[in-house]
Amino acid sequence: MKKVESETLGLVLVELRRIRRELQRLEDLLMEESLELNEDELEELLREARDESIEWVKLEGLPK
Repeated sequence: MKKVESETLGLVLVELRRIRRELQRLEDLLMEESLELNEDELEELLREARDESIEWVKLEGLPK
């Protein structure tokens, strides 16, 4: 029983991290567009690029 609870908790944490990233992206879309990235934004992009748990989707594959 504890193993199931532990696995469920792990899945919930992964999903919460994904939701947090999506919320940050939406917030960025609402903010004024900037041509330059600050150091924190660059670090976040590099971290996400290396994160194998993120399922990347090509823009061409999204519905219009």
